[in-house]
Amino acid sequence: MSEPLASDQRVVPEACVPGREDATPRILFVVDEPGLLDDVMDGLRRYRPAWRVECVGDGAAALAALADRPAEVVIADMQMPGMDGATVLAHVHDRYPTTIRIILSGDANPQVLVRAATVAHRFLGKPCQVDELAGLIERSCALRELTELAEAYRVTAAASALPSSPVLYAQITHVISDPAWSPDQVATVIEGDTAMTAKVLQLANSAFFGIGHSVSRVRDAVVYLGVDTIKSLALAAEAFGRLAPSHLEGFSIEEFQRHAMLVAKIAASILPAGREQQEAMTAGLLHDIGKLVVIADDPRRWVALTQEARERGLPLHHIEREQQGITHAATGAYLLSLWGLPDSVVEAVAHHHDPGSFPGLALHPVAAVHIANVLAHQLQPGARDNPPPGTLDETFLDRLGLQPREELWHELTARWERHLDADEQARGAKNDPAASRRA
Repeated sequence: MSEPLASDQRVVPEACVPGREDATPRILFVVDEPGLLDDVMDGLRRYRPAWRVECVGDGAAALAALADRPAEVVIADMQMPGMDGATVLAHVHDRYPTTIRIILSGDANPQVLVRAATVAHRFLGKPCQVDELAGLIERSCALRELTELAEAYRVTAAASALPSSPVLYAQITHVISDPAWSPDQVATVIEGDTAMTAKVLQLANSAFFGIGHSVSRVRDAVVYLGVDTIKSLALAAEAFGRLAPSHLEGFSIEEFQRHAMLVAKIAASILPAGREQQEAMTAGLLHDIGKLVVIADDPRRWVALTQEARERGLPLHHIEREQQGITHAATGAYLLSLWGLPDSVVEAVAHHHDPGSFPGLALHPVAAVHIANVLAHQLQPGARDNPPPGTLDETFLDRLGLQPREELWHELTARWERHLDADEQARGAKNDPAASRRA
């Protein structure tokens, strides 16, 4: 991994600078077998004639080419002799932080993917198709535009500084970036934080995760829940703890966390097992983190926004967009992008109210989190004076052919709600034995 550079050494590609619409987006491939990509490169030029598509054969040549002119997108082959793709993108990450970084890999080895995940925004399998790659580039650029809009709004609004990436999450990510990591190492990191240790063991023993037997060691919880789930829980717990308001009338952090957990489990249930399922769960846990950012910035503005939404009978994000041009969804996505979360997680947070603006015809984390959020609000409407929640984007569901699954989703939502109720009752009985005997 390259040494991080000071902020004044970092370079922003010209096309990423607001107002530089005349700059031609540059797409740079770093592949030691350029002949394999001739058709793809030609296809990209035809797909977007304005794109300047180039290829170099190794990492050193890539860094030299970038020093001459930064690129908007760098696509690096993971399996290259000498400086592999992850190392190349680590250098790009340090010096050109706004550049979109994509790993090209034909290796499904989880250890390889974990290492690349620390520096890449996206993964692309070999051989790749022109339409798939072009869509990936366009989605990435659109997400960058959204986060730049959020940044511009926060600067204009003189908002308070955003919190740095949670330490425990960063430590776990660092541990698993080593191909030889073990559950014992992850457990050691968690056990250094008493509150997180208790939270992990509580969740591992809850009906919500359904392990089915008592778990008393953090290491066992890591094995049973999986390191991706542990990472997500650590991130959410730290983020909520750091941003949660100490007291704000009409806001309950307990209800907020309960809703986040329910959305996460519903979203994960909608998708098949795999990377996208885990990304949907992470996005579900964090989908409303932008609300906490808004509250931390200016509690009075939050109260005013929610009051107007309530009085006009409109969802909060409608009022935010009308008054500010940006919603808590975009603000949350901006924060998570700064923290280095995968773009698929950031996208699902950014679009959980407007999935119809997301391209494609596949069931993905964006769709899963949107569906889960609406269903969870329908089951848990919250306080009577809360603004009305959003509704399912029926046009979007029709586009994806998902309407027939709505009944199943409602059943899943009710099931996870029962699990949450059972866990809360069990904790209440444990904390109040007399109440348990009365029951």
